[in-house]
Amino acid sequence: MADLIPPLPQDFVRQIEQDFPQEAATLLAALDHTEPVVSLRLNSRKCARYNAACSLAYPVTPIPWCQEGYRLEGRPFFAHDPLWHAGMYYVQEAASMALAQLAPLIPKHPIEVLDLCAAPGGKSTLLLDILPEHSTLVANEAIPKRAQILRENLLKWGYPNTIVTNNYPDQLAATGTQFDMIVVDAPCSGEGLFRKTPEARLEWSLQSVNECALRQREILNAAWTMLRPGGMLVYCTCTFNRYEDEEQAEYLLREHNATLITTITPPEEWHWVEGKGGLGWHFLPGITMGEGFYFAAFYKPQEEDNNTSSTPLSKATKRKAGRKETSGISFSDIDRRWFLCEEGDEREVGKFVISTVAPEVIQWIPSQLLSKYQELASSQTIRILSAGVSVGESKGKEIVPSPLLPYSQLCNISAFPSIPLDREQALAYLAGETLASFPSTPKGFCLVCYEGIPLGFVKNVGTRYNNLYPKPYRLRHFPQ
Repeated sequence: MADLIPPLPQDFVRQIEQDFPQEAATLLAALDHTEPVVSLRLNSRKCARYNAACSLAYPVTPIPWCQEGYRLEGRPFFAHDPLWHAGMYYVQEAASMALAQLAPLIPKHPIEVLDLCAAPGGKSTLLLDILPEHSTLVANEAIPKRAQILRENLLKWGYPNTIVTNNYPDQLAATGTQFDMIVVDAPCSGEGLFRKTPEARLEWSLQSVNECALRQREILNAAWTMLRPGGMLVYCTCTFNRYEDEEQAEYLLREHNATLITTITPPEEWHWVEGKGGLGWHFLPGITMGEGFYFAAFYKPQEEDNNTSSTPLSKATKRKAGRKETSGISFSDIDRRWFLCEEGDEREVGKFVISTVAPEVIQWIPSQLLSKYQELASSQTIRILSAGVSVGESKGKEIVPSPLLPYSQLCNISAFPSIPLDREQALAYLAGETLASFPSTPKGFCLVCYEGIPLGFVKNVGTRYNNLYPKPYRLRHFPQ
């Protein structure tokens, strides 16, 4: 098999030997002769919600810099684990879990956060675990197919105060929206993937490194305009080279008067490699647990010059009447028992809205998310893929519970009859098969659960359970 792996590009080897003279031999040998690390991170909020230990059926080793992270021995076929489909854990690269070390730097009160280049969603789900309760996350991805994957992963993670958008960074910046914290996991030349995805070696070149560095600078400029004074910007890549890593950090310090955060001090036994000049941290295969990764964190000055402050919403980016929110649907038909919304007057604590991409879907926007949602929804240019809780769908003259509702941590599972499934039945359900009904099950919508965790809805029509698991998410292959 080793003969089938493309060789490391010679320009890359020379670059590593120059940038990491002490670590180069170990790193290069690891890329060619060792297996990638497989790791996952538990969904702490869902585990607590369902009082589930989420015991893993795999031999694991804790990841020291992330409380909910574990390294696995070997790589299971996660698609054949119903708990993975239920959003009880996320398969995430171990090194990128280092962002959990930002938790002590985050204010204790709710904040607004942007994950600017968020797909497939690993860092977004991690942020949701370390942010204060009732914080807001906007997870954005520019590439439509990747944005749909991001949407699925965040819906299954289940945190309600989340918005998923599909836009380029400059489109978001043009709205004048601002955030207390922004994560820029910048598109890069992918050197850190050379062990996990060897074919990435064939796409690498010095030219691609330079092109990526230019694009990263454009993204950072857009991100900086959206960062509130005093806010935190986290920059990361899956590369090793200084052009995409330390030189971007130097750019922020030089051109934007950023302040480097130096209070992240990992223990020696974690084997993080400090960036040149103390600029951030590198994770090197063979030395640090995980694949290639780099990150650095910065504060924005409290006072900004006029030429670097964000621009207000312009007439060109506003809709005169806002987005359509009713579409002929009577929200009074929604059964409030389906989900756990706030108590009180609906107009004060939250709002029902029609999805901007699926006009049959009714979303509940919690009060903490409402102002950010309305701000983004008022723009003609911002494409919102999902927001808040997907509660119901319009089917003819009635409103039925949304098949996406069971993923949410605000789903009121006691409002529906529950049908326990064993593993084989759960996989059949996830594959979209029709299940035989039990005579004792009430007719209508029922939750199917695996180990007490909801997987989705079926509709009991008496002789069978109609499978309502969303078609785009269905399992394509059964275990042999």
